[in-house]
Amino acid sequence: MLIIKPNRFILLLLFTLFCLLSAISINAQDIKDKIIAKEKAALDRWKTGDTFGFIEIAGDDITYFDPGIEKRITGIKEFHDHLASFNGTFSFPGYELINPEVQLYDNTAVLTFNFAGLSKESKKDLWNATEVYHKSGGEWKIISSHWSHTKPK
Repeated sequence: MLIIKPNRFILLLLFTLFCLLSAISINAQDIKDKIIAKEKAALDRWKTGDTFGFIEIAGDDITYFDPGIEKRITGIKEFHDHLASFNGTFSFPGYELINPEVQLYDNTAVLTFNFAGLSKESKKDLWNATEVYHKSGGEWKIISSHWSHTKPK
């Protein structure tokens, strides 16, 4: 029979807990990085006028708001129809994704950031964005998207 002294047992327990918490922390950071990368990939397409990047990462039950619409868009069909209606009608040379923050809650992640779209005249179009992602079937999809203009200084 193996006898572990109380002090060694406590140290072993603390070490095990530290290892578990480190693994959880690394996994959480991986998820946060994946969500930000997913958003950037959609925005890289958006700047070329390709609205389908966001359609492809949207969940079936997405809700969507922006200042250009009068009421909430609900569901993938409405979202698709809305974004597809202006696909290819715009482009801009670049953007900045400013201060992205991901908050994780089990299979839900809330991504908030400021967005600066850069015009051909080097002017910035400033936005606030909230994207709620949900993991279903092993894939992170946007289930709620809300964009608003940033109040100018």
